[in-house]
Amino acid sequence: MRGISGETARRRPTSFVLMRRHVTKFLRSLGSRKNVALARLGAWWEGTGIRLGRGIRFYQATRLCGDGTIRIGDRTTIGYPIGGGFASSRCELQARLPEAVIAIGSAVGINNGFLAIAVRNVTIGDRCLIGKDVQILDFDAHGVDPDERRSSSGRVSPVVLGENVWVGNDAIILKGVRIGRNSIVAAGSVVTGGEYLEDSIVGGNPARVIGSVRVRAEKRPEDETDVAVHDD
Repeated sequence: MRGISGETARRRPTSFVLMRRHVTKFLRSLGSRKNVALARLGAWWEGTGIRLGRGIRFYQATRLCGDGTIRIGDRTTIGYPIGGGFASSRCELQARLPEAVIAIGSAVGINNGFLAIAVRNVTIGDRCLIGKDVQILDFDAHGVDPDERRSSSGRVSPVVLGENVWVGNDAIILKGVRIGRNSIVAAGSVVTGGEYLEDSIVGGNPARVIGSVRVRAEKRPEDETDVAVHDD
């Protein structure tokens, strides 16, 4: 009888592994539906206007709140079970004032611990990827003038992320930022007001353009490979 190498054995899922995948997928689907239902209920209680697209998934507990409006496009997911901090954090979208709008496009993937607060407008384009513990705010939160520190929300300016923008973990995007399509924001960056053209790589504190997506792709080292990640 021929033996099976260890490498071959590892590549062939056992019946238990297949069963576990199906059960895990089912439980996550139930959890997502529960989180969407609770988010809807919370928004109703808070008086928040919401418009949720088809096929959305809230894998992590998510709060939709504020006096404004929140729109989320089709097939967008919030929370990632293997993204880190899944059980110890939650996501929050807060359209704080009546005129505030948070608009998230279709097929957007948002990792755990995401926070977006708008007093005017925060827009995230289709197919964007948002890393863990990212924060987006379109206002200062407090006045810069000491006499206005507790009485003013400070300066306000919309934030816009174009289509297919990838924002790395722990990035903070502040008022007045416009990021062009296909761009990348490096992990841990603090992006202050300004416009960044499409295909830019933005990083640092304060952030600046540090490269181009197109140039990076053309100069990719031969030993770099893409690794498929399976959410088992």
